[in-house]
Parts: sequence; C-alpha cells; structure tokens
Amino acid sequence: MKKRRIKVVQFGLGQIGTGIAKALLGHPDKFELIGCVDFSPEKVGKDIGELFELNTRTNLKVVESIGAIKKKADVVVQSTVSFLPEAADQVKYLLDRGYNVVTTAEEIFFLGGRDQKTLRKLDSAAKRNGVRVLATGVNPGFVMDSLVLMVTAPCLSIKSIRAERMVNLSQRRLALQRKLGVGLSTKEFVESAAENRFGHAGLVDSANFLAHYLNIQYDDMRFEMQPVSADYDYHGEDIFVAKDHVLGVRQEVTAKKGDNTLLSLRLTMRIDASIEYDAIFVDGTPPVNVVINNGVMGDIAGVALIVNQIGAFLDLPPGYHDMSNIRIPRFELGNIG
Repeated sequence: MKKRRIKVVQFGLGQIGTGIAKALLGHPDKFELIGCVDFSPEKVGKDIGELFELNTRTNLKVVESIGAIKKKADVVVQSTVSFLPEAADQVKYLLDRGYNVVTTAEEIFFLGGRDQKTLRKLDSAAKRNGVRVLATGVNPGFVMDSLVLMVTAPCLSIKSIRAERMVNLSQRRLALQRKLGVGLSTKEFVESAAENRFGHAGLVDSANFLAHYLNIQYDDMRFEMQPVSADYDYHGEDIFVAKDHVLGVRQEVTAKKGDNTLLSLRLTMRIDASIEYDAIFVDGTPPVNVVINNGVMGDIAGVALIVNQIGAFLDLPPGYHDMSNIRIPRFELGNIG
C-alpha cells in the first residue's frame, strides 16, 4: 500500500529554511510542501518557484501568517531564531494551534539542562494538543552530542570524552559569519558577546545532553568563548579581515571532577581554517577514536538531518522530545545507488 505523503509547512526562509523547503520539493513522493511562512516583506507574496529560482511557478506563495495556509500540516519545520525565549514563544504558538513542530532552534535542543520551566511549558502544550516537538540539527543535534553518545556504546568503562570540531567559515553562509563576528574588532566582539546573543549557540546544551545521558559526575562545568584574531590581513574571496580583527571564534565546554577533565567539547570556527574535521576521542575500555576528515558540512547536513527525521519524529508520542528519544538517525530519502 502506498504511504501518504507528509504535509509540511516551512516556517522561516533564511538559508537553512530555504534549503529545507527545496529538499522537501525534491522528494515529492514523500513530502507535500503545502506552505511557506516568513516575516520578510521582500519574500511575502512571492511564488516560491521565483523566490527559490526554480525556473517554474509553483502557485505556492509565501505568507506572513500560518493562519493563511488552509491545508492542515502534519508537521511545521521552524527555522527562524536560535535563542530563547523568542524561539520557545514561536514553538508554543504553533503547538497551541495543534501543529507538530521540528525546530532548528539550538537552545531548544536539550531544555532539560537549560530551562526546566520552558521544558514544562512546551511539553505541557504539546501533550495538551496531542502533538510533539523536537529540536535538531548538525550541532547541536548530531556531531557533538548524538554521534558522541553512539560512539560510547562499545565501551565497558570510560574515563573521559573529548570532541573537537574545526570549521572553515569561508564555506559557510554569510549570516553565520556575521553571527560569529568575522571582521569585527576585538572590542566589538567582546561587546556583542556580552549581550548573550552572539557566537554559535548550543555547545553547552550538547554538553548537558551528554552529561545527563552518560551520567557524567562532574562538580564543575565551564564555558569559554574567545575570538580568533588575525595576525595578518586576510583577503578572502568575498571578505576582508584586517590584522587584529576577528577571523572567527573558539568555544569550549569542559566538565571536571577535581583536576580531571571528564568531558571536553571544543568548537573552532574561523574563516581561514586550512582544514576541516570532526573528531571524537573516548578514553575507555576499549578506547574509541572517530575522525571525520573534511568534517560534516553543516549547512547541507543540517537540511538533510531535518528532512531525514520527519517520518521518525511523527512516530513519537505527544510531548517534548530530545534526540535520545528518536530512533537512530539515518538516511531515509530513497534508495542508495
């Protein structure tokens, strides 16, 4: 028997949201994109075929309110903001209207460690309306948390875990470069970072996720974020960074018990990185080391992780969920080969 296509609304049409919408359109056997929502006046009212430069009209226009979409969606993918509380307010609005929500909001990834009040609010709203909510993506969502969790499975005992991620920002979207302060002076970087709406979000959430599910008995967890400053004038293809200005950021979370580091997550994102990689080192019995040469390409992989998990997400019971609740992530978009 042929399975019914999943009806999806894409909420937010930045680069990631646009990528998700295009991926949904590219798999019409599995998904029906029934609407796109965005608040930008430059996008509202446009046919998505024109907006996405598809060389064809789709008769599906961008609207500024989900209430303007007459068909009932099976799931809404929300790709708008990263930070609480705005992201949580948007998600609750959708839950209260009976929508299942997959969100890319980093700070919703593991609310159990970040904000118990918001967790209860979203979980209650989802259960009250018989729907579900999940936050996921590449990081947080996969590389430095879910994948790390799976890598520990062959171990009988573990002394410590270290994960590292090196990202070349010249290969990433402009919005991310700006969010990480590329081109700013060190003073401007520090001022922006002090507002707590700057830098890559979610690294602490990944650490809290791992500490919870691996029962890491730490007595001190610390987060540090430092600018990576240029000691030369950087001339990129589309950007110039003057000497002593910011090339990117280095962020690290460490969980310690006494002098022993039990968990270390280090993320370096810089526009002049000569290599990219993701690495996981588990000091255990047996030791397990995983290195992904060239790294997991965040923007493309982020789109794929969302689209690949929609079906499994809809199989979850109503309520708030994190990545420990969903079946092992996998490619689910068709045949291989």
